[in-house]
Amino acid sequence: MMITLTTPKTTVTLKIIIGFFAELVMRFAEALNIAPESRRLERLFTDTVHIHDAMIRRICLGYAGNPQDLEDLYQDVLVNIWRGLPSFRTESSIRTWVYRIALNTCVSTLRTRSKRPSQSSLDDVILVPDDSQEKRDAVKDLYECIATLNPVDKAILMMWLDEYSYEEIAETIGIKRNNVAIRLHRAKEKLRQKYI
Repeated sequence: MMITLTTPKTTVTLKIIIGFFAELVMRFAEALNIAPESRRLERLFTDTVHIHDAMIRRICLGYAGNPQDLEDLYQDVLVNIWRGLPSFRTESSIRTWVYRIALNTCVSTLRTRSKRPSQSSLDDVILVPDDSQEKRDAVKDLYECIATLNPVDKAILMMWLDEYSYEEIAETIGIKRNNVAIRLHRAKEKLRQKYI
């Protein structure tokens, strides 16, 4: 299955992006005469990004103001995943680890840019290829509502939508399970008031 992100002027496929990063990593490893361990890391990186690409893009979309911000955040997340792979310990699942990196990257990148995400440009991004316009509009509306939440509530709600358990959310965000339940309930209430 190939996921395609379509913006008004270009179509960028996942295969091209992953291939570009893999080629870049390979050239870097060859230039520095790096051992086979790097080749293993390169394969792990490529596999990890391929498996979790849709999740990474959803997280970036939740924090991006426009298609360019989406691509910038996505690339920042990929760079941070690559940098973190050598120190990844199997204390948590790779999915949780990738989610944490994506969230932290998006929040810290937007904080340093000191700008709020714009909701109006979500029209430029096709969120769900090959689905009905009605479904795309509903997803767009949902993301616009989620964008109004504070960063922690936004992260909790997005993880809940990705079917993480309360325990996994608590571990990733760094709060207690009970706080996850309370914050999730409040976030859903805020969205219900805005969405309905």
